[in-house]
Amino acid sequence: MSPDSSLLRRIVRGSALYDLVITLPFATPWTAEMALGLMGWTHEALSLRGEAMPPFTDMHLFFVSLFGVLAVLWAVVRVVQPTAFHGAADTVARAVVAAWMVLALAQGATQVLIAFLVMELAGMFAQGGLLLAARKGREGVPATAR
Repeated sequence: MSPDSSLLRRIVRGSALYDLVITLPFATPWTAEMALGLMGWTHEALSLRGEAMPPFTDMHLFFVSLFGVLAVLWAVVRVVQPTAFHGAADTVARAVVAAWMVLALAQGATQVLIAFLVMELAGMFAQGGLLLAARKGREGVPATAR
C-alpha cells in the first residue's frame, strides 16, 4: 500500500464523514424541517441576498428526506469502503451537485448555499486531485512492475 492510496482513503473517508454529518439532519421529515428552518434563520440573521427559505409542505419534506437518506447511505458506503472507485464516483457527484448549486444561486436562491458550495468544491478538488495524481503515477510505471 502506497502512501498515496492511504491518503486517498483518508480523504474519501473524511469527505464521507462530512457528508454524513451534513446530510443526516435531512434524512427524516422532522429533522429536515428543523435543518431547513435553521438555514432560513441563518439567511435572515445574516441578511443574506437571495430568496429566503420558503415554507416546505409534507410533499417537499418527503423528497428532502428521501434524498437525505440516499446521501446518508452513500456516505456510509464511503466510510466503510473508502476506495478509489467510490472516491471517483463521489468526485463526479460533487461536480454535478456544485453545478446545481451555482445554478440555484444564479437563479436567486439563498446565499446560505455558498457555504455548501465551498465544501462541495473542496471535496471535489481534494479527491479529484489525488485520483489524478494516483492515475498519473500508475501510468508512469511499466505494466510488469504493477
